[in-house]
Amino acid sequence: MLGRILVALGGLLVAALFAALLAPFFVDWTNFRSDFEDQASRILGKKVTVHGAVEARILPFPSVTLHDVTVGSDRDGSPLVSVARFSMDAELAPFLSGEARIFDMRIEEPKARIRLLSDGTLDWARGSAAEIPARTVVLERVHVSGGVVEFIDEQSGRTRIVSGFDADMSARSLAGPWTVDGHASVDGEAGRFHLSSLQPDTKTGAVPLNVRLLPDTRPFEIDLSGGLTLSDGKPLYKGNFQAAWQIAEGDAAAAEPQVGGANPVAPKVKGEFELTNERVRVPSYRLELGDAENPYAVTGEATLDTGAHPEFLLTADGQQIDVNRIGEGAQKGKTSRHVVVSVRERLDRLVAIAARIPIPSVPGKASLALPAIVAGDTVLRDIRLDVRPAGTGWTVERVLATLPGRTQVEASGTLDLKGEPSFRGDLLVASTQPSGLAAWITGDVDPAIREMKTAGFSAKVDLTPELQRFERLELAMGAGILNGRVERESRDGTAPNLSVDLTGNEIDLNAVRALATLVAGDEAGANLFAQRIAGRLKVERLAASDIVAKNVDAVFTADGERMAVERLNIGDLSGAKISATGTIEGGFSDPTGEADLAFAAADPGPFLAILKARVPAHPALDTLVRNARWYAGADLKAHVVLSGADAAMSVKLGGVANGSRVALDYGRETIPPLPGAMTLEASLENPDAQILFGQAGLDPLPIPSSEPGRLSVSLRAQADAPADTVVTFSGTETLLTAKGRLDLRAGRFLQGSLQTSLRSSDLEPYLMIAGIGLPQSGAGLPVALSAAAEIGDGTAKIDAIDGALAGNTVHGSLSLDWKEPGLRAGGALDLDTVDLAWLAEAVAGPVTDPATGGLSTGAIAAPIEVPDLDLSLRSSTFWPSVLGKVEDFSGHLTGRTGELVLEDAAGKWLGGDLKGRISLSNAEKTAFLQSRLTLENGDLATVFAGAGEGVTPPQITGRFDLTAVAEATGGTVAGLVSSINGSGEIRLSDVVVPHFDLGYLPPLLAAADLIEGEPDESKVRPLVENLVSERSASFGALIIPFNIGDGVVRAQNLVADNALARLGGDARIDLRSGATEAVVTVSPEVGTGDLAGADPDIRVRFSGRLPAPERSLDVTDVTNYLSLRAFERERRRVETLQSNVLEKQRLRREAALYKFRAAEREKVAAAERARLEEEARRQAEADALARKAAEEEAERRAAEEEAARQRAIEEGAGTAQPPAGAATSPAEEPPPAGPTTGGTPPKLRFEDLPGVN
Repeated sequence: MLGRILVALGGLLVAALFAALLAPFFVDWTNFRSDFEDQASRILGKKVTVHGAVEARILPFPSVTLHDVTVGSDRDGSPLVSVARFSMDAELAPFLSGEARIFDMRIEEPKARIRLLSDGTLDWARGSAAEIPARTVVLERVHVSGGVVEFIDEQSGRTRIVSGFDADMSARSLAGPWTVDGHASVDGEAGRFHLSSLQPDTKTGAVPLNVRLLPDTRPFEIDLSGGLTLSDGKPLYKGNFQAAWQIAEGDAAAAEPQVGGANPVAPKVKGEFELTNERVRVPSYRLELGDAENPYAVTGEATLDTGAHPEFLLTADGQQIDVNRIGEGAQKGKTSRHVVVSVRERLDRLVAIAARIPIPSVPGKASLALPAIVAGDTVLRDIRLDVRPAGTGWTVERVLATLPGRTQVEASGTLDLKGEPSFRGDLLVASTQPSGLAAWITGDVDPAIREMKTAGFSAKVDLTPELQRFERLELAMGAGILNGRVERESRDGTAPNLSVDLTGNEIDLNAVRALATLVAGDEAGANLFAQRIAGRLKVERLAASDIVAKNVDAVFTADGERMAVERLNIGDLSGAKISATGTIEGGFSDPTGEADLAFAAADPGPFLAILKARVPAHPALDTLVRNARWYAGADLKAHVVLSGADAAMSVKLGGVANGSRVALDYGRETIPPLPGAMTLEASLENPDAQILFGQAGLDPLPIPSSEPGRLSVSLRAQADAPADTVVTFSGTETLLTAKGRLDLRAGRFLQGSLQTSLRSSDLEPYLMIAGIGLPQSGAGLPVALSAAAEIGDGTAKIDAIDGALAGNTVHGSLSLDWKEPGLRAGGALDLDTVDLAWLAEAVAGPVTDPATGGLSTGAIAAPIEVPDLDLSLRSSTFWPSVLGKVEDFSGHLTGRTGELVLEDAAGKWLGGDLKGRISLSNAEKTAFLQSRLTLENGDLATVFAGAGEGVTPPQITGRFDLTAVAEATGGTVAGLVSSINGSGEIRLSDVVVPHFDLGYLPPLLAAADLIEGEPDESKVRPLVENLVSERSASFGALIIPFNIGDGVVRAQNLVADNALARLGGDARIDLRSGATEAVVTVSPEVGTGDLAGADPDIRVRFSGRLPAPERSLDVTDVTNYLSLRAFERERRRVETLQSNVLEKQRLRREAALYKFRAAEREKVAAAERARLEEEARRQAEADALARKAAEEEAERRAAEEEAARQRAIEEGAGTAQPPAGAATSPAEEPPPAGPTTGGTPPKLRFEDLPGVN
């Protein structure tokens, strides 16, 4: 075909250029038209006629314009070539040298007719030979516009039309080389073209010709390079070709980069070609895709013969080929990702592509053998394709391909592509990696497919847009294999019909749904119930998500308006056996029908858990699942009626569950979830109340009860309004009734108001079953209570509490909150009695040992489960378990399981005002105690008034204030008390102690003087006891600090006094046993009768248990004092006699001493006088020596002065005499250097010197 187009273009070009050859001969203007026609006819070899006007001029350059020019004539007389207007401009100077240089030629609306004769020759080549002066004409610019070429092929009977021919041409000579650029349409296929030629080969006559074709609507360009020859009138164009696909800028930007980040490379094909009038022959070709350095290659050959014996042949063998880049390109999403399409859409696209492939009208065969074909995200590997044209389609002898996921596809049959495409034949699809297949098809892998190791099917198929039939179907999904048939028929205007008949060992509905989505897309599930379905399914195992049903046998039909289940038997669904039959009509908006269901399960828990996971969440269902074990051995039957006479929906259910007779009657005006009025009457009756508690939603302890019970519920509600509710539980001697209005909607379930009453002769067994433990249990708990409850979202407010618990009256209100994990309780309660030991037992277990009555030595027990408390308490009596009761008690109780804190405690205790705080906690069976106590203006008499019978308490009176803080830790209650540590202080005032006379000493001394013999304890004790007991002792303000260590209260170094005596002592109280030990030392005022080393003290000892310890006296000190006093009196008498004798002896010794001292003084005075005289003599001698030395010195100086004077006279005889009176007076003699003698020294006195008498 390309050769024919080139021939037509060549003919048109020759016809357009012929006028350029005439310019040198147009000098004779008189016969210009006829001369032009003759010359042009000779040059072209065809008759040329100018039918229109002729215009010509010579200056400033030769110019010719011709209108309506025709060339030659066809068989019917029509011209071979016609030109509407032809004009050219030439240069004048080259004419002188014989050269025609046309610098501008215009050919407008040329029309040419070229006929290919039956023998394969061109009619244009026949006739007279052209005489073209090829080498003397130069064309600088030739413009052709609006050209049309009609190519008539008499061999095939077809006619080709080249229209819209616009071109710009130039040539250095008519023989070449030529350059042509233009645009044209061949049978509506538009495109640009470029031709370049050289001069013909002188030996072969072949014209070297290069052609480039650039179609407008095809993403490729073709380059042809070869030689154009004409042999026996038949053109032949032979050479090499190269084609390259073009990637648009937008596609290049969207395409994914190649390895290494390089831009995508366009596919290329090259090879050899031979183009004649009869055939297009490609002896060999090579298609390259991908990286230019290492491309994917496909090789083969192709032939299309359109001659007398038409046929075609196409072979391809090679590497991977990318159909997208050859064709329309892969479909991209907005983010350059491949758009996910289903198998059906891919098949539709494949069929559409196949439909666009021309079906040869000639017989032949196409064989394709490629390792891979890439079409978008579709990768087909190991392709083997053998097809033959079959009129309106293809006969598929064999198709083999491997899809992603190691999926093998085999098909054979007939593919019809005209009208409605169809395929009839055998089809096999088998995948050993279904997840890979799904990832390729949808871009995602359904978990159900991911779990399958294999999947596939084989069947004899009949596939059309309206009918898809699979006969002799064998469907494999993992380990499951199903046999049977599937047929789907969809006619215009009617709902599709789906018929399924499958039998096998296992089927996974999720896998079926996933595979259906792969085939039909996301609408597969949405359109399922929009078609008429008839099905029979019998499998040993049926799975859907995490639901597995065994031994399933179902027969059903369904369409948009009706669904009938003729038989549904499930042998095992999570431990439950289910059977059902029924019919539903009218669609989901207004259904009618009825059904019978049977349910039996040894343990319904797994089934209920599955049900919970697949229906809208509701607290009632949550509770049912949580307590499913209490419905063990369920055997229930139900009858459901939709749109009955009395209600839109009614359910009657009956049977047995865990020994309970179950009865339920449910009616509703509308079908859920539409709102509407409803009624429900339900009852459970069981001989063991424990089972009823579990079935009612509680979590009872496994404690069997011999008490029967009956639980009934009655509900009546209008639309979404709260339901009128009556709940009743009745036992032998227990009755609980609750009446009110409760909301049954999921978001407000059981919110509303109730008026409740409870009467029971002993509620303790029911509390134990419910897991509610109370301290000091076992003695029975009669209850009579009534209250009003307001239940909110996770909260409840209980008001008007009135009644008695075990005779202890209770009034007040409570608030409960369980929004967060755990229960919180608050409110205010007014009770008759509150016991601290009862509260402590809730934290640490039993406080006392029932066997001994003492503190428990057993390990701290686990605490009783209690809510988080925040209660205000008031009670007439509070028992602190020590020193009597507290009256008018109030406090604030807070705490949680394992901890109780009683804060702001206040009341009247021991005649004073009590305030304090106490906390007790239990952490890992170790108890911790903290307390703070303040008592103001207490009465001492009250403290000791609690003595038991037969014990006389002390009659001490006065007031006191007490402050104390303490803390302790221990693993037992006894150990807890034994480890108490703390401190405190007691302030006493106006204390009067009877029979405690502190002025006993004076009368005791008087009585002691009358004692005969040595005073001893046996004589002194009666005297002291009688004297001390005569009067009372009074004290003002006393402060007694104390500390607590290891459970023992100690007060040490206590001091008190009054005018008669001073008291001091120590006290010790063991908090665990109550044992008391105290010692008070009384030190009376003794005045002048004080004795060193002895005090007349007495000690009062107290021992025993409070509040009445025993008193005893210790008179050891006072007895010693009296003994020492008697001894001192005897000693003074003896000492008086001894002192008289000693005085006489002393006077004699003093007289002898005085005499001795006088004699000694006289001796000392004589010695002193002798010493002084010796000193005076020595002084006189010294003075004499000093005077003599002074005189000798004076004489020496006078002699020296005289000698000096004589020398002066002799040396200065001629010198004038000194003036009168200038003579020097004799120097005064200095006083003697020695001591002066002749004076009388002072008198010395030595009487005051020590030792001198």
